[in-house]
Amino acid sequence: MYAVLDIETTGGKYNEEGITEIAIYRFDGQKIIDQFSSLINPEREIQPFVQRLTGINAKMLINAPKFYEVAKRVIEI
Repeated sequence: MYAVLDIETTGGKYNEEGITEIAIYRFDGQKIIDQFSSLINPEREIQPFVQRLTGINAKMLINAPKFYEVAKRVIEI
């Protein structure tokens, strides 16, 4: 069993950026047995380059949960 994880962030600076989107799929070798995906409010600005690259902008994240609000679900998967 393994999980596939994809994370988008506000930029590329180590330890200075925040998560803007997360997706996790748990796979048992035959099929997906659990999944989670969500936009995340990073509580900081998104670099313009990242906005163009991902298509994620600040307006999209205003009402998105903060990471601590989804962390338990991430750990469960």
